[in-house]
Amino acid sequence: MYVMSGPTGSRCRRLAVRTGGDRCRGRGMRRLACSPRSSCPPRSQRLQHLRGGSLVDALLALLLFSVGMLALLKLLSSALAESANAQYRNQASQLASALVSRMWTGDRSAAALQSRFGDTNANDYQAWLAEVQARLPGMDVTAMQPTVSIDAQRHVSITLHWKAPADRHAHQLQVQAMIAD
Repeated sequence: MYVMSGPTGSRCRRLAVRTGGDRCRGRGMRRLACSPRSSCPPRSQRLQHLRGGSLVDALLALLLFSVGMLALLKLLSSALAESANAQYRNQASQLASALVSRMWTGDRSAAALQSRFGDTNANDYQAWLAEVQARLPGMDVTAMQPTVSIDAQRHVSITLHWKAPADRHAHQLQVQAMIAD
């Protein structure tokens, strides 16, 4: 039996079923898998092999969407981590700048600077250290303590370290200044 596609297909199929088959041959038709004398199965059974095609497409679209969403979440989490790191870097820079400005406000001789800020037991250094420990994370480790070195020409080098809880490695900021008259 042959079935023609389009509006004349139903007429041709009825004709082919009634007459036993070959009347519609040669008119752009395709052969069905049913015998000439039996009735053809319903359209839903003939197209059964096509079922699930849209399901596969939907699953692939869902997979691609999921991969895209995971990539977006990873990007968002790394952006948040970098934002927190930038905030700590900014605080470290402000703390170092505050120490340099404290050095400018008093006696600026090399001996006075060394006694006020170069000695870790000095009151000015301890006040600044308490502020650093309050604002930067990970300062409880001895190796992470800030260092201040002052030479005879009043070149000051300040090194700050911090490590956020989610970081694998410590971060460092080094500031150098010259305290002149």
